[in-house]
Amino acid sequence: MLGLDLLRAVAAWLVLLSHVAFWTGKSSEGVVGGLAARGELGVAVFFALSAFLLSAPFVRRALGRPARWSLGTYLVRRAARIMPAYLLALAGVVAAAAVLGGAAADVLDVPTVLVHLVIGQGWTGRTFQSFTQTWSLTTEVTFYLLLPLAALLLARPTRAATPTATARRLLAACGVVAVVGLLGQGLTGLLPNPDPAGVLGTSAAGHAAWFALGTAVTVVIEAEQAGHPVTRRPSVEFLRTSPGTLLVLAGVLWLVASTDVAGPRGLEPASGAESVAAEALYGLVAGCLLLVATTRGLTELLTDSPLAGPARWLGDTSYAVFLWHVLVLQVSFAVLDLQLFAAPFVLTLVLTTVVSLGLAHLSWSLLERPVLARAHRRRHAPAPQPAPRG
Repeated sequence: MLGLDLLRAVAAWLVLLSHVAFWTGKSSEGVVGGLAARGELGVAVFFALSAFLLSAPFVRRALGRPARWSLGTYLVRRAARIMPAYLLALAGVVAAAAVLGGAAADVLDVPTVLVHLVIGQGWTGRTFQSFTQTWSLTTEVTFYLLLPLAALLLARPTRAATPTATARRLLAACGVVAVVGLLGQGLTGLLPNPDPAGVLGTSAAGHAAWFALGTAVTVVIEAEQAGHPVTRRPSVEFLRTSPGTLLVLAGVLWLVASTDVAGPRGLEPASGAESVAAEALYGLVAGCLLLVATTRGLTELLTDSPLAGPARWLGDTSYAVFLWHVLVLQVSFAVLDLQLFAAPFVLTLVLTTVVSLGLAHLSWSLLERPVLARAHRRRHAPAPQPAPRG
């Protein structure tokens, strides 16, 4: 779906925006700085999008629709999507740390590299200066592993006499999971030790609300496509067909999140209440954007427009943009002798975006696309499964 391709690209660029704002010092300056700093909500978009795509077979099956699914195929395709581009970027990060030295090489040792090889940095909190954004991959991979188990555990409790009733039970289950995730964020402010608090706040449990939100959108859309909508209220129909309204709402929520209500803009620890507010606001923005991307007729409209090619390309390269952009920042600051927290924001943003897109294009064309094509041609694969590209 081209709408989802654009959403991937938006999510990756928002994360890039937040890091450029931090490195240049712009994040501490005014409204624009606040909006840029909260570009970290792109992670919420990624998590919601993953849940939306990967929960689809389980939701279809729950609603009584055919949905063939294989654990082996699922794991192989998840690994093919994540690992090749990740390992290439990790090699670049390690090489840059060795060459640049200084802060870039503060954690350049065998244990840290080994932790990164298994994507465990989100659990340890120890990561390279140019790979800090990959804590979210630990959370993402954890979600991949937990999703089939969660679907199995919820299959019986959410089963009802009709597809509509089942869909409503699934939405209720998503609501419970979301509340648990928000409670987890609130708990981070009560833990005396910042290390376990940080691990909890960035874990799959801490971000359960974002995953639950993506799954809830899947339930709504799959039930609608099966002819059993969860509700016929005009307000829901309005949201499903009003991308402009949703974009405005997302912008307003983003603006609210840019204030102190969502916590500090820098590295200072947030209180439990601020963590909950940020989690809720980021999730709502992600939900609005996901609904925009899945608006009826949007993909068909994009397919028939000149935007089809660029949208697909931006979606294809989004994951590598996410992986490479902080390294591009680090090398740019070293080569151009830029001062941390005092560099020109706009020029740095343009440079980082352009160079990251160039590297991402090479990553997608030479590595990711061939590997994914091979993974999707595996013999005995029961059926094509969603493979989010970022």
